[in-house]
Amino acid sequence: MSGRGGERGIALLLVLWIFMILGVLALDFARYMRDDAMAAVNLADETRGYYVALAGMNRALYDAERLRERNAAGRNAATAAAQAAQAGQPTPLDADEEEQPLVPPDGEWHESDFAGGRWRVRMVDEGGRIALNKVDEVMLTRIVSTLMQGGNPVAGMDQRQTKQVATVVDSILDWRDHDNLKRLNGAESEFYLKQRRPYRAKNAYFDSLEELLLVRGVTPELFYGAEGVPGLKDVFSVYSQSHTLNIDTAPPAVLQAILGNDPAADLVEQRDNGVPIVDLVKAELTAIDPVLASRVASGQAPRVVRLEAYADTTAQRNQSHVAAVADLAAEGGEGTRILRWLDRAPWEGPYPGRAGAPEDAG
Repeated sequence: MSGRGGERGIALLLVLWIFMILGVLALDFARYMRDDAMAAVNLADETRGYYVALAGMNRALYDAERLRERNAAGRNAATAAAQAAQAGQPTPLDADEEEQPLVPPDGEWHESDFAGGRWRVRMVDEGGRIALNKVDEVMLTRIVSTLMQGGNPVAGMDQRQTKQVATVVDSILDWRDHDNLKRLNGAESEFYLKQRRPYRAKNAYFDSLEELLLVRGVTPELFYGAEGVPGLKDVFSVYSQSHTLNIDTAPPAVLQAILGNDPAADLVEQRDNGVPIVDLVKAELTAIDPVLASRVASGQAPRVVRLEAYADTTAQRNQSHVAAVADLAAEGGEGTRILRWLDRAPWEGPYPGRAGAPEDAG
């Protein structure tokens, strides 16, 4: 009897252990099923957010193309109005032509709802920055000297600082030219091959702003800037190929680099209030060097633009981020041409520039 009772006790323990193991397996399976279900929901939301972001970016491109078309059509508006008046037939504006762009190229964030999600898009005119591959020695010297003096160009420079500015300017021009002739304060491959990690001068146009960090004399402080003082990365563009600066869309950092802190702040405030500033900027630059004044222009329709788009659906963790650089008037009548695309952008902080390097993502 005692032996058989002991066997029944062991069997009961075995049954309890089996139920316990099954319970643990069931709970574990339920947890895995819940995680899989949440992953599927998150993937669906992320995918929806991605395409909502694409919708916002496409809306910005549509607005930019329509703005260019309006500017082109505006040249014939007076003639068309005169012809209509002679015929006694008024020609009211089409409703679509009267509609304001939802995403203008003003560098500000604009939002809207789409397909159950919400997108935020901003479009920046690259023509509002200085073309790094086209900037001449006069403008380059002005920018470098202003930034090296903390945004205060009237401050006097000693001989050492003057030498530093000349080194940076000549070295940038040496880096992008197509020969091996060294400028007075510049550098070619002979200098760079003596560095701890040797490399050669490119002797070609810059493909990314970060290449400036390879150039003799360009320090991280000069490139990235400091609090209240922009850096070279905030002023130049490798996408713009224009010899002139579109003063209508130039960001405050660019005005600060060519005019100084105080004049730039005043001019930005006036521009924000709707006051045309091109003549004011030209007057400021003419007093410094007439060549500088010839490098600014106004009334130019954006051609190369940089776009960033965010979107989310039900949760912040599913936010999608895409970015692109687009040429709105590509050669050969191609229409809009994407120069660079950053898909499902995962970065934090600065915005990636060309060939994989960062610029403000805001």
